[in-house]
Amino acid sequence: MKTSNMDKIMMLDDLTSLQVSGSDATKFLHAQFTNDLANLPVNSWQYSGYCTPKGRLLAFMTIARIDENEYMLILPVEISEKVLPRLRMFVMRDDVKITSQIDHIRIIGIAGNASALTDIAIPASGESGKVTKDGRSYLLTIDDGLTTNTERYMYIFDSDEINRFPQADSSRNDWTLLDIQAGIPAITAATQEAFVPQMVNLDLIGAVNFKKGCYPGQEVVARVHYLGKIKQRMFIAKSDGKTIALPDDKVYINGQEDKTAGTVVQSAIIGSHQLLQVVLQTAAVINNADIRLGSINGDKLIVDSQPYSILEEE
Repeated sequence: MKTSNMDKIMMLDDLTSLQVSGSDATKFLHAQFTNDLANLPVNSWQYSGYCTPKGRLLAFMTIARIDENEYMLILPVEISEKVLPRLRMFVMRDDVKITSQIDHIRIIGIAGNASALTDIAIPASGESGKVTKDGRSYLLTIDDGLTTNTERYMYIFDSDEINRFPQADSSRNDWTLLDIQAGIPAITAATQEAFVPQMVNLDLIGAVNFKKGCYPGQEVVARVHYLGKIKQRMFIAKSDGKTIALPDDKVYINGQEDKTAGTVVQSAIIGSHQLLQVVLQTAAVINNADIRLGSINGDKLIVDSQPYSILEEE
């Protein structure tokens, strides 16, 4: 059995799902998102982005294919009701039905051995990117623990069964922390349209397919990939300051008050300090600039170790 440095289950009440079904569901979704839905196997999931025509991210989500013509789009509650009508607008005459699951499902995150939880009867897959199911309950293997030493799962179930998990932690902090450590971003209402996919490293985590063809914003995303040098990337940083960073908070270089050096993506508390994902000018990182949160006199940010190579890609 793999070991784990954390054993915990957490309510992810900030997440919900949009159910997409119909004989044209695959064709429709493939034409909307940054990743390759046409070749996503049944009982598998992948990360993907949803962009404006200008290539700016409206959403970052986990997309699970649970049947030949049925998908779950797992994304934050606060942006789901904005994404839903936008997707429906492009259905046209396709055989596609998109339904909000906000009143019907709950989601928990599991850090540790899912098979040890007697409240979950579904056997976990031993492979990241896979989905196992029992009726209308689904267990996504987010991380098999082979590289991070922490197994992670997402369990989606009927909201009427919430009483099965009285031990679930209502805090979101630890799940966010694991996302940050793994280099997985989040797009919230505060950061919608703030970033192109490469700025939050979607290309580095396999959430963008550059060979799949057209989708909203594809020309911009492809141009950045093939022709442009990416001047901003998402980095992990840490701070000992007491001010909790929020999505879209700005960061500055000490002595350069007139311009921002980056934008906070998300943050989490770990011990006596906080860990942040920050989209930064790559030049500031290369030059080891004195980066501050909120103002040039704000809490100092130290760029930490990254889960994958970033600057080497440039």
